[in-house]
Amino acid sequence: MKAIIFCAVMLMSQFMVVSVAAADDITTEQSALDFQTARFNAMVDADVERLEEFLADDLTYTHTTGWIETKSEFLSTVESGSIDYMAVIPREVKVRIYGDIAVITGLSRMQGTVGDRAVDFTIRFTDVSRRLGYSWQLVAWQSTKLAAADE
Repeated sequence: MKAIIFCAVMLMSQFMVVSVAAADDITTEQSALDFQTARFNAMVDADVERLEEFLADDLTYTHTTGWIETKSEFLSTVESGSIDYMAVIPREVKVRIYGDIAVITGLSRMQGTVGDRAVDFTIRFTDVSRRLGYSWQLVAWQSTKLAAADE
């Protein structure tokens, strides 16, 4: 009887560890999504000071055209308004957590201006961010513009 109770207690404790780990993963995934939302909002608001905190010093930001920017270049682009993000509307977003790394993929409608030209299109993106304590920083961004038929 003691052996059965011991086995039951061990199984329950294993289940609780798995449940806690799963709950932690969900919390971490939500934290990464919240970070991405805050970063998109900072881009739309052209809040360069806030955006600077969200970007890793070794950032690689690859636009839909293949144009690659460093952290300082991307901040200058946002601050100058040469790309003015009016709306960033993600959907079909998936988060995968690997320790302190989040890989976020999905689609996003992008609205704004590039120079004096209005733009409104959908992208497929990959966002790689790293957790630093309770916050995140974007390490790499890659996006591909979808053809109108794929939107």
